[in-house]
Amino acid sequence: MKDYFVWLLKTLTLIVIVLVLIPVMIGAIFGSLESDFNPIAGHNKNIVAVVEVTGVIESAREIVEQLHKQVADKDVKGVVLRINSPGGAVAPSQEIFSAVMKLKAQKPIVASMGNMAASGGLYSAVGASKVFCQPGTLTGSIGVIMNLPNFHDLAEKVGFKMMTIKSGKFKDVGNSFREMAPEEKELLEATINKVQDDFVNAVATGRGMEAAKVREFADGRVIIGTQAKELNLVDGFGDVYDAARAVFDLRGEPLAADEAPELVYPMDKLSQVRKFFDSISWIPRIFSRSLELQYLMP
Repeated sequence: MKDYFVWLLKTLTLIVIVLVLIPVMIGAIFGSLESDFNPIAGHNKNIVAVVEVTGVIESAREIVEQLHKQVADKDVKGVVLRINSPGGAVAPSQEIFSAVMKLKAQKPIVASMGNMAASGGLYSAVGASKVFCQPGTLTGSIGVIMNLPNFHDLAEKVGFKMMTIKSGKFKDVGNSFREMAPEEKELLEATINKVQDDFVNAVATGRGMEAAKVREFADGRVIIGTQAKELNLVDGFGDVYDAARAVFDLRGEPLAADEAPELVYPMDKLSQVRKFFDSISWIPRIFSRSLELQYLMP
């Protein structure tokens, strides 16, 4: 029964991708070839690289690579980390945070929140030199979630049994075809609480706050930018250009009123394709057993 549901969902997903999404993505790629970022040589002196965190965070590889690359580039004055994300997997969010915390000592890295920078998106932002958002930006959602589908009742109705052979009592925690034992739930809750502590401590460290203060609103609630400003999660309101101007302020080289930063978007042409497939990679896992921890806004 489980295999049937997984097969059906994968099949439907594949049909949607083939008939609708792939043509759209191909059109977007070829339509943007001329506007993609070219080598920096020949640009003006006020260059700020924009590294984007978009959609559900499933991997940090490309983002971390770009952060290192742009910080190492002598022509780049600083980096804007542009975030439009509801969060995602725990480890990649932590990787981005760690890279930002490390690299901002070499060049300013300013976070710019777009429509949404919640949960893992917020985690990625709080290590930056400064953080900007809009009053209506959706952020917060400091919390950890783990979704475990359970087909126990359905399996009993259709007469399906799953035979499990394991090496230890906790080896099949989250088994979708039996009820969860109380001790298993306690084990998972303890794990989630530890990961939640990591989130709280990261916010406290990145924003220069007391962990106890962060815990007052670290209950998974979603807040808007105005509330984030009151809670010291952001430094101010502004768009990506305001964030770029802040790079020069942090360098002690503020731009004159008639000067403007030049924004470059160095992500390669295929990055949007990878982001798209990363963003839908969670779909087949809905009906399969997964113990993935997520900093993700529901």
